[in-house]
Amino acid sequence: MHPYSTDSKEREQVLLALAALAIVLALALSLALKAAHLTVPWWLDAPATMGFYGILFKWFDERLWRWPPIRWTRLLKVPILAGEWQGHVLSSFDDHKKPHAITLRIKQTWTRIVVLLSSGTSDSHTLTASIQIAAPEGVVLTYQYQNQPRPDALKTMEMHIGTARLVFMDGSALEGYYYSGRGRREFGSIHVVRVKS
Repeated sequence: MHPYSTDSKEREQVLLALAALAIVLALALSLALKAAHLTVPWWLDAPATMGFYGILFKWFDERLWRWPPIRWTRLLKVPILAGEWQGHVLSSFDDHKKPHAITLRIKQTWTRIVVLLSSGTSDSHTLTASIQIAAPEGVVLTYQYQNQPRPDALKTMEMHIGTARLVFMDGSALEGYYYSGRGRREFGSIHVVRVKS
């Protein structure tokens, strides 16, 4: 997985809240050790705040940000896109005449993501990505990908870089378009629905 950017301000707010909580936990640990008449070396006590921050950040990044009570507060705007999505692409390769089945697998934490797309002829994975919250049409996932043809694909297919822009529709579908760069020079539409979270 790789980092992704977002225009949501939540990252600043959450990181500040995690830092404040880490300070409180480090203070509580220090007071508990004093109450128990225990002395720990300075090298264990001094970095306690950073240790707590690291633990809290990892926990929040991987699990807590998905927790329904936190999602219900609506403080977090970045949607959970993780899961398996199935649908089709229409491509300029055949003049958009025939839908080609695809499967999209998205792995996501609060700060990292990877989008894996599989079709009958090739597989692709993301290189960079962003989730735009305040786009006029709603939540938009934009990513750059590298596509690798399968061994049995047409000889005209070759490895290439491309871009996709997908709008998150009603929490259950992603719709948009893609285009590929030098070599393939194709474009088309993508429509997928979530089949597994």
